[in-house]
Amino acid sequence: MLGTVRAVFVVAVAFIGLAAGAQTAQAQDKTDKIRDLLEISQMESLLQEVLPLAIKQSTGTLKRLRPDVPEEVWALVIKEGEAAFMESLDAFIEQTVPVYDRIFTEEEIDGMLAFYRTPVGRSVVKKLPQVTTESMMIGQRWGMAVGQEINRRMVSKLQDEGYKI
Repeated sequence: MLGTVRAVFVVAVAFIGLAAGAQTAQAQDKTDKIRDLLEISQMESLLQEVLPLAIKQSTGTLKRLRPDVPEEVWALVIKEGEAAFMESLDAFIEQTVPVYDRIFTEEEIDGMLAFYRTPVGRSVVKKLPQVTTESMMIGQRWGMAVGQEINRRMVSKLQDEGYKI
């Protein structure tokens, strides 16, 4: 009887182990697919396309604060900023994988992979950096304009309420 209980216990433990292993393999399979998706959609390249805008924006702000800094020093500063960005890309991708894992099902990941492997999907990947860059420039201009309008209205409202600004 004790031998039978042990045999059942061993089989149960083995079954649980196999099930856990299958879940781990399935999760790893989805993770691998997500990494493939990020690669095939050229997320890293897209981020690199956006880099000049981010550097330009940061540098512009710093240059206004320190107009006395010579251009050759700014060139060194920009190079350092670009290096920091490039060094951080792998960490960004690794932090993005769990987001995709949480938000998208494996079926959705498979569908996106299938799409990006089509001619239309490859075309989207090629054009997305330009769309992103132009959209960011529009967003910057829009943000500045709406920010000025918000500020104007808030100041006007404060003045209407009797406050000197």
